[in-house]
Amino acid sequence: MIPPMNNCLILGAGRSGTSLMALLLERAGYHVYMKANPPDEGNPLGYFEDLDVIATNEAILASMHRSAWERFSRAVNRKPNVTGMGAGLSWLLDLDPRRLGAISLKRAHAIRFRELFARIPFAYKDPRFSFTLSAIAPLIPKNTSYVCVFRHPLQVVKSTRRHASRNGIVVDDAYYFGVWEAHYGCLLKHYQDLGGQWLFVSYQQLMDGEAVPRIEEFLKIQLDRTLIKEELNRTEGSGVLPHRIAQIFERLKELENFVSDPRCDDSAVRISPNPDRRPLTARQDK
Repeated sequence: MIPPMNNCLILGAGRSGTSLMALLLERAGYHVYMKANPPDEGNPLGYFEDLDVIATNEAILASMHRSAWERFSRAVNRKPNVTGMGAGLSWLLDLDPRRLGAISLKRAHAIRFRELFARIPFAYKDPRFSFTLSAIAPLIPKNTSYVCVFRHPLQVVKSTRRHASRNGIVVDDAYYFGVWEAHYGCLLKHYQDLGGQWLFVSYQQLMDGEAVPRIEEFLKIQLDRTLIKEELNRTEGSGVLPHRIAQIFERLKELENFVSDPRCDDSAVRISPNPDRRPLTARQDK
Protein backbone atom coordinates (compact mmCIF):
# COMPACT_ATOMS: atom_id res chain seq x y z
CA MET A 1 0.00 0.00 0.00
CA ILE A 2 1.27 3.46 -0.92
CA PRO A 3 1.38 5.61 2.24
CA PRO A 4 -0.34 9.01 1.97
CA MET A 5 2.01 11.93 1.35
CA ASN A 6 -0.42 14.84 1.82
CA ASN A 7 -3.26 15.78 4.12
CA CYS A 8 -6.86 15.94 2.96
CA LEU A 9 -10.13 17.55 3.98
CA ILE A 10 -13.31 15.79 2.83
CA LEU A 11 -15.96 18.35 2.00
CA GLY A 12 -19.62 18.14 1.09
CA ALA A 13 -23.14 18.25 2.47
CA GLY A 14 -24.29 15.55 4.83
CA ARG A 15 -25.87 12.49 3.18
CA SER A 16 -23.73 12.95 0.06
CA GLY A 17 -21.23 10.09 0.28
CA THR A 18 -18.58 11.75 2.43
CA SER A 19 -18.64 8.87 4.93
CA LEU A 20 -17.77 6.39 2.20
CA MET A 21 -14.94 8.67 1.08
CA ALA A 22 -13.65 8.87 4.66
CA LEU A 23 -13.79 5.07 4.99
CA LEU A 24 -11.77 4.68 1.79
CA LEU A 25 -9.14 7.15 2.96
CA GLU A 26 -8.93 5.64 6.44
CA ARG A 27 -8.19 2.24 4.92
CA ALA A 28 -5.62 3.91 2.66
CA GLY A 29 -3.63 5.00 5.72
CA TYR A 30 -4.98 8.43 6.66
CA HIS A 31 -5.74 9.51 10.21
CA VAL A 32 -9.51 10.12 10.10
CA TYR A 33 -10.60 10.24 13.74
CA MET A 34 -9.66 9.49 17.33
CA LYS A 35 -13.24 9.06 18.53
CA ALA A 36 -16.32 8.89 16.30
CA ASN A 37 -20.02 8.22 16.56
CA PRO A 38 -20.82 4.51 16.13
CA PRO A 39 -22.64 3.07 13.11
CA ASP A 40 -26.41 3.32 13.17
CA GLU A 41 -29.41 3.08 10.88
CA GLY A 42 -28.40 6.29 9.12
CA ASN A 43 -24.82 5.15 8.44
CA PRO A 44 -24.43 1.36 8.82
CA LEU A 45 -20.66 1.50 8.24
CA GLY A 46 -20.08 4.48 10.54
CA TYR A 47 -19.73 8.25 10.26
CA PHE A 48 -15.92 8.58 10.29
CA GLU A 49 -16.11 12.05 11.83
CA ASP A 50 -13.71 13.00 14.60
CA LEU A 51 -15.83 14.14 17.56
CA ASP A 52 -13.31 16.86 18.44
CA VAL A 53 -13.54 18.23 14.88
CA ILE A 54 -17.33 18.26 15.17
CA ALA A 55 -17.30 19.94 18.59
CA THR A 56 -14.85 22.62 17.47
CA ASN A 57 -16.77 23.39 14.27
CA GLU A 58 -19.99 23.53 16.28
CA ALA A 59 -18.40 26.01 18.69
CA ILE A 60 -17.22 28.16 15.79
CA LEU A 61 -20.72 28.18 14.27
CA ALA A 62 -22.53 28.91 17.53
CA SER A 63 -22.93 32.60 16.73
CA MET A 64 -24.76 31.69 13.52
CA HIS A 65 -27.70 30.07 15.32
CA ARG A 66 -27.38 30.06 19.12
CA SER A 67 -27.72 33.75 19.98
CA ALA A 68 -31.10 35.06 21.13
CA TRP A 69 -31.47 37.06 17.92
CA GLU A 70 -30.61 34.11 15.67
CA ARG A 71 -33.02 31.82 17.51
CA PHE A 72 -35.76 34.45 17.26
CA SER A 73 -35.08 35.05 13.58
CA ARG A 74 -35.14 31.35 12.76
CA ALA A 75 -38.36 30.84 14.73
CA VAL A 76 -40.08 33.76 12.98
CA ASN A 77 -39.06 32.31 9.61
CA ARG A 78 -40.21 28.84 10.68
CA LYS A 79 -36.76 27.35 10.43
CA PRO A 80 -35.84 24.40 12.67
CA ASN A 81 -33.86 24.65 15.87
CA VAL A 82 -30.49 23.16 14.94
CA THR A 83 -28.95 23.61 18.38
CA GLY A 84 -29.96 20.02 19.02
CA MET A 85 -28.58 17.71 21.64
CA GLY A 86 -24.99 16.65 22.20
CA ALA A 87 -22.81 17.83 19.33
CA GLY A 88 -25.53 19.93 17.72
CA LEU A 89 -26.90 19.97 14.22
CA SER A 90 -25.39 23.03 12.61
CA TRP A 91 -24.70 20.99 9.46
CA LEU A 92 -28.44 21.56 8.86
CA LEU A 93 -28.00 25.34 8.64
CA ASP A 94 -29.21 27.07 5.48
CA LEU A 95 -26.36 29.58 5.70
CA ASP A 96 -26.13 32.31 3.07
CA PRO A 97 -22.58 32.36 1.59
CA ARG A 98 -22.59 36.14 2.03
CA ARG A 99 -22.46 35.55 5.80
CA LEU A 100 -19.24 33.53 5.75
CA GLY A 101 -17.25 36.63 6.65
CA ALA A 102 -19.08 36.81 9.98
CA ILE A 103 -17.67 33.45 11.08
CA SER A 104 -14.55 33.86 13.18
CA LEU A 105 -12.30 31.84 15.47
CA LYS A 106 -11.69 32.25 19.14
CA ARG A 107 -8.26 31.44 20.55
CA ALA A 108 -9.48 28.10 21.91
CA HIS A 109 -10.77 27.07 18.48
CA ALA A 110 -7.43 27.85 16.85
CA ILE A 111 -5.50 25.91 19.50
CA ARG A 112 -7.73 22.87 19.03
CA PHE A 113 -7.45 22.84 15.26
CA ARG A 114 -3.68 23.21 15.44
CA GLU A 115 -3.64 20.10 17.61
CA LEU A 116 -5.95 18.24 15.22
CA PHE A 117 -3.92 19.26 12.16
CA ALA A 118 -0.74 17.97 13.84
CA ARG A 119 -2.00 14.38 13.45
CA ILE A 120 -0.66 13.78 9.96
CA PRO A 121 -1.43 12.60 7.40
CA PHE A 122 -5.04 13.47 8.22
CA ALA A 123 -8.25 13.16 6.23
CA TYR A 124 -10.92 14.85 8.32
CA LYS A 125 -14.54 14.82 7.29
CA ASP A 126 -17.28 17.07 8.66
CA PRO A 127 -20.10 18.70 6.67
CA ARG A 128 -19.66 21.77 8.89
CA PHE A 129 -16.42 22.50 7.01
CA SER A 130 -18.73 23.89 4.30
CA PHE A 131 -19.24 26.86 6.60
CA THR A 132 -16.02 27.06 8.66
CA LEU A 133 -13.39 26.44 5.98
CA SER A 134 -12.49 30.09 5.34
CA ALA A 135 -12.24 30.81 9.07
CA ILE A 136 -9.82 27.93 9.70
CA ALA A 137 -7.91 28.34 6.41
CA PRO A 138 -4.90 30.09 8.01
CA LEU A 139 -4.40 27.02 10.22
CA ILE A 140 -4.62 24.38 7.47
CA PRO A 141 -1.20 22.93 6.53
CA LYS A 142 -0.09 23.91 3.04
CA ASN A 143 0.19 20.30 1.86
CA THR A 144 -3.57 19.77 2.31
CA SER A 145 -5.82 18.86 -0.61
CA TYR A 146 -9.59 19.19 -0.79
CA VAL A 147 -11.96 16.47 -1.98
CA CYS A 148 -15.50 17.77 -2.46
CA VAL A 149 -18.13 15.04 -2.73
CA PHE A 150 -21.56 15.84 -4.13
CA ARG A 151 -24.71 13.88 -4.89
CA HIS A 152 -27.89 14.55 -6.81
CA PRO A 153 -29.84 17.12 -4.74
CA LEU A 154 -33.10 15.12 -4.85
CA GLN A 155 -31.37 12.13 -3.26
CA VAL A 156 -29.70 14.32 -0.65
CA VAL A 157 -32.96 16.07 0.27
CA LYS A 158 -34.76 12.75 0.72
CA SER A 159 -31.97 11.25 2.80
CA THR A 160 -31.51 14.43 4.87
CA ARG A 161 -35.23 14.63 5.62
CA ARG A 162 -35.23 11.04 6.86
CA HIS A 163 -32.05 11.54 8.91
CA ALA A 164 -33.22 14.84 10.44
CA SER A 165 -36.53 13.31 11.45
CA ARG A 166 -34.61 10.94 13.74
CA ASN A 167 -33.49 14.08 15.60
CA GLY A 168 -37.03 15.44 15.84
CA ILE A 169 -36.66 17.93 12.97
CA VAL A 170 -39.60 17.95 10.58
CA VAL A 171 -39.71 20.64 7.88
CA ASP A 172 -40.66 20.69 4.21
CA ASP A 173 -38.34 19.90 1.32
CA ALA A 174 -37.89 23.58 0.49
CA TYR A 175 -35.80 23.96 3.64
CA TYR A 176 -33.63 20.95 2.81
CA PHE A 177 -33.05 22.27 -0.69
CA GLY A 178 -31.90 25.43 1.07
CA VAL A 179 -29.47 23.37 3.17
CA TRP A 180 -28.04 21.73 0.05
CA GLU A 181 -27.73 25.14 -1.64
CA ALA A 182 -26.03 26.55 1.45
CA HIS A 183 -23.39 23.83 1.56
CA TYR A 184 -22.40 23.92 -2.07
CA GLY A 185 -22.87 27.67 -2.47
CA CYS A 186 -20.42 28.14 0.41
CA LEU A 187 -18.04 25.47 -0.89
CA LEU A 188 -17.92 27.05 -4.34
CA LYS A 189 -17.10 30.38 -2.70
CA HIS A 190 -14.31 28.73 -0.69
CA TYR A 191 -13.07 27.12 -3.91
CA GLN A 192 -12.80 30.51 -5.59
CA ASP A 193 -11.43 32.42 -2.60
CA LEU A 194 -8.98 29.99 -0.98
CA GLY A 195 -7.30 28.30 -3.92
CA GLY A 196 -5.34 25.11 -3.33
CA GLN A 197 -5.74 21.69 -4.93
CA TRP A 198 -9.39 20.62 -5.28
CA LEU A 199 -11.03 17.51 -6.68
CA PHE A 200 -14.81 17.33 -7.15
CA VAL A 201 -16.29 13.83 -7.03
CA SER A 202 -19.90 12.81 -7.62
CA TYR A 203 -21.42 10.10 -5.48
CA GLN A 204 -22.59 8.29 -8.60
CA GLN A 205 -19.07 8.06 -10.02
CA LEU A 206 -17.75 7.03 -6.62
CA MET A 207 -20.30 4.20 -6.44
CA ASP A 208 -19.71 2.93 -9.96
CA GLY A 209 -15.93 3.07 -9.47
CA GLU A 210 -15.23 5.59 -12.20
CA ALA A 211 -13.94 8.15 -9.69
CA VAL A 212 -11.52 5.76 -7.98
CA PRO A 213 -8.58 6.14 -10.42
CA ARG A 214 -8.95 9.91 -10.31
CA ILE A 215 -8.90 9.98 -6.50
CA GLU A 216 -5.89 7.67 -6.46
CA GLU A 217 -4.03 9.87 -8.94
CA PHE A 218 -5.01 13.06 -7.12
CA LEU A 219 -3.87 11.87 -3.68
CA LYS A 220 -1.16 9.46 -4.91
CA ILE A 221 -2.60 6.56 -2.94
CA GLN A 222 -4.25 3.21 -3.54
CA LEU A 223 -7.89 2.62 -2.56
CA ASP A 224 -9.63 -0.61 -1.61
CA ARG A 225 -12.43 -0.87 -4.16
CA THR A 226 -14.07 -3.76 -2.31
CA LEU A 227 -15.32 -1.22 0.26
CA ILE A 228 -17.67 0.29 -2.33
CA LYS A 229 -20.84 -1.78 -2.13
CA GLU A 230 -24.02 -1.22 -4.11
CA GLU A 231 -26.17 -1.77 -1.02
CA LEU A 232 -24.84 1.54 0.33
CA ASN A 233 -26.81 3.35 -2.38
CA ARG A 234 -30.12 3.20 -0.56
CA THR A 235 -31.84 6.44 -1.56
CA GLU A 236 -33.50 7.25 -4.86
CA GLY A 237 -34.95 10.63 -5.77
CA SER A 238 -37.38 11.91 -8.35
CA GLY A 239 -38.84 15.30 -9.17
CA VAL A 240 -37.85 18.67 -10.57
CA LEU A 241 -34.96 20.70 -9.20
CA PRO A 242 -35.48 24.37 -8.30
CA HIS A 243 -33.64 26.57 -10.78
CA ARG A 244 -30.91 27.79 -8.43
CA ILE A 245 -30.25 24.25 -7.19
CA ALA A 246 -29.99 23.00 -10.77
CA GLN A 247 -27.48 25.75 -11.61
CA ILE A 248 -25.20 24.84 -8.69
CA PHE A 249 -25.50 21.13 -9.50
CA GLU A 250 -24.48 21.80 -13.11
CA ARG A 251 -21.48 23.81 -11.90
CA LEU A 252 -20.36 20.93 -9.68
CA LYS A 253 -20.63 18.51 -12.60
CA GLU A 254 -18.56 20.88 -14.74
CA LEU A 255 -15.83 20.87 -12.09
CA GLU A 256 -15.82 17.09 -11.78
CA ASN A 257 -12.81 15.34 -13.32
CA PHE A 258 -10.60 18.41 -12.87
CA VAL A 259 -8.04 19.17 -10.21
CA SER A 260 -7.33 22.86 -9.95
CA ASP A 261 -6.33 25.90 -8.02
CA PRO A 262 -9.02 28.36 -9.15
CA ARG A 263 -6.87 31.38 -8.29
CA CYS A 264 -4.15 30.43 -10.80
CA ASP A 265 -4.52 30.80 -14.55
CA ASP A 266 -4.39 27.57 -16.58
CA SER A 267 -4.29 25.55 -13.36
CA ALA A 268 -7.18 23.20 -14.02
CA VAL A 269 -5.96 19.85 -15.33
CA ARG A 270 -8.17 16.98 -16.44
CA ILE A 271 -7.51 13.74 -14.59
CA SER A 272 -7.87 10.77 -16.89
CA PRO A 273 -10.27 8.06 -15.64
CA ASN A 274 -7.79 5.47 -16.93
CA PRO A 275 -4.49 5.55 -15.06
CA ASP A 276 -2.76 3.82 -18.00
CA ARG A 277 -3.78 6.65 -20.36
CA ARG A 278 -3.04 10.01 -18.82
CA PRO A 279 -3.52 12.83 -21.30
CA LEU A 280 -3.29 16.02 -19.29
CA THR A 281 -5.34 18.75 -20.93
CA ALA A 282 -4.81 22.25 -19.61
CA ARG A 283 -8.01 24.19 -19.03
CA GLN A 284 -8.50 27.71 -17.74
CA ASP A 285 -11.17 27.89 -15.06
CA LYS A 286 -12.41 31.39 -14.51
